[in-house]
Amino acid sequence: MFTPRLTRPEAGNKYYIRKQNGGYSTAILGKPTDPACNVLANCVGYGVGRFHEIANCPAFNLIDPVNAENLYANGQAHGLRTGQVPELGALIIWQKGATQSGSDGAGHVAVVEKIIQEGNATTIVTSESGYGASKPFWTTTRRAPYPNGDGYKLLGFVYQPKKCNPYPVPTRVLREGCVGNDVKWLQYELIERGYMRSNECDGSFGVITLGAILAYQLKNGLELDGVCGPATRASLLA
Repeated sequence: MFTPRLTRPEAGNKYYIRKQNGGYSTAILGKPTDPACNVLANCVGYGVGRFHEIANCPAFNLIDPVNAENLYANGQAHGLRTGQVPELGALIIWQKGATQSGSDGAGHVAVVEKIIQEGNATTIVTSESGYGASKPFWTTTRRAPYPNGDGYKLLGFVYQPKKCNPYPVPTRVLREGCVGNDVKWLQYELIERGYMRSNECDGSFGVITLGAILAYQLKNGLELDGVCGPATRASLLA
């Protein structure tokens, strides 16, 4: 059950503390830095932290803490679903400037905590932070098309995965002979769906993994190529 965050993160919450300081986050320090949660104030530090907190994913490997307006493309690169319709727990991302050439390179990101439907009108409540802001946390109510003030363009939403895999999402095509933690990601997903046994997550793409991925592709109407490329990866993340 989704529990919205409408108050600032509690002191010591590792999703909002950098790894160097004993937390999970790989974001930069906020400005001014909150001593209790040191990636605040920073919209990316908060947004990416909250995204992983919702997913219960301390591995912090679902999406990277890049500049806010690059999170949409970064989410897609990680195989996450994206779109223009809000979902609970999704990141909502704006570009600063109407065009890329007019952008400041930063943009803004917030997290969808509530969705209120009134007739044909949709309103969302977001939680967020901001670099250089006078306070480390706040919530905002926005009605479609979800503005963020003058000069900002909505890029869309990056949606939560269905669950958290503790291994890194592959950025390469995985095939027989590949070895690594990203192979463990694939094996974990296949184990969760009943195509492999739990003791077969060894990080080595051998004949067992090949048979499992072919069975998964056949069952899900995917090309029977025996590799984990973009289509199979996206299917496993959906």
